Amino acid sequence: MRGRLFWKILLGFWLTFIIMTQALWVTFTFYGNRHQSPETSIARRMVNLQMTSAASVLQSGGMPALNAMVADWSPDERRFFTVTPVAQPPTEEPVENAEAGRLPPKVVKWVMGADNQGYVLSYDLEGLRQEHRPAKRWRFLNIPDPFLWVGALGGLLFSAVLAWNLTRPMRQLRAGFERVALGDLAVRLFPAMRRRHDELSEVARDFDTMVERLELLVSAREQLLHDVSHELRSPLARLQLAIGLGRQNPDNVENSLQRIEHEAGRLDKMIGELLTLSRAESNCLPDEEYFDLYGLVDAVVNDARYEAQIPGVEIVLQASSGVEYTVKGNAELMRRAVENIIRNALRFSGHGQRVMVELTCVDQRLQIEVRDQGPGVEESKLSSIFDPFVRVKSALSGKGYGLGLAIARKVVLAHGGQVEAHNGEQGGLVIRLRVPRWVA
Repeated sequence: MRGRLFWKILLGFWLTFIIMTQALWVTFTFYGNRHQSPETSIARRMVNLQMTSAASVLQSGGMPALNAMVADWSPDERRFFTVTPVAQPPTEEPVENAEAGRLPPKVVKWVMGADNQGYVLSYDLEGLRQEHRPAKRWRFLNIPDPFLWVGALGGLLFSAVLAWNLTRPMRQLRAGFERVALGDLAVRLFPAMRRRHDELSEVARDFDTMVERLELLVSAREQLLHDVSHELRSPLARLQLAIGLGRQNPDNVENSLQRIEHEAGRLDKMIGELLTLSRAESNCLPDEEYFDLYGLVDAVVNDARYEAQIPGVEIVLQASSGVEYTVKGNAELMRRAVENIIRNALRFSGHGQRVMVELTCVDQRLQIEVRDQGPGVEESKLSSIFDPFVRVKSALSGKGYGLGLAIARKVVLAHGGQVEAHNGEQGGLVIRLRVPRWVA
């Protein structure tokens, strides 16, 4: 059974068609009564011609001549024509055109005959009309039978095709949403509706875009869950091993406790980074404020310089003067993002190398560029270094969970900015962050 919308469209258009035909019939009926039809005009002229001829013959030849002329008429014409002797003319002659566009009931004319006798000539137009009027037939809604069948069937066919054309893509959309609700994200509607070239095909395109986005998000969530479970399994296994060793060897409890403390710290750090990543993925930043991006970057660089003393790496900050570095957003998350990128450059830098941090304004956006002199990243892996738990294999990489750059990208995107990475011409990795500059 088709949906209710199909029947609403079908019956609605069909009833509209019937109402329009009735309105046209009423309009033409009212309009036709205001004008004289060709049949009425011809009948009036014939009657007037016969009455004029009869009056002329009666005036010149009297009744014998009139009877001779009337004898040549057809029986129908003689039946509606009468001659009545009258001594004096009527005081008031009936008006022939009582209503425009309609024949009067009678045409009456007084004539003085050749025998000095007055006569009243009368022609019964109403009788003539009744004689030749076709018999009335019952018609449904005042529509002739051919028009009724053609209009009803044609209107029904048109309404059915129109209703089917409108409800069919809606049923496809409903079926698509049902499949998505059941977890099937492989459904696509635009290939089947692309030939329509109307608003419904645009809805199908948007539907496919939505499903593709959902599929991407679900896949990313599943991959993140898989990576998190994989990363948690190793420290948990070491925790269980340390507990087992402590129970087997009571003399080695202190070493086991140190291992448990170390692994617990690693778990706490990983969970903290996951929470930061989750906060950065939110489109609505918590605790939005206005902060100075230059002061934030300068503080992060100073902290990184303190840590860079051990590996012997120089960190240089360059910033354009005369620029307002005000940004609207969350200063804590932005600090974490910049810190992760600088720490990543520091991790891949060796003794005597330099990390350049440059802060500029480009097209009303504030840009932070971090360049190192490390080994760089393979071109095939550049597009994936911002994904969670992706770590570049390198002797200088150290230990980490692969969440730092993922957090940085999420934070920048949440601030309405963009992030990109490429290998420098002189070697090393170059990462650029761009965030909108707040203008008062």
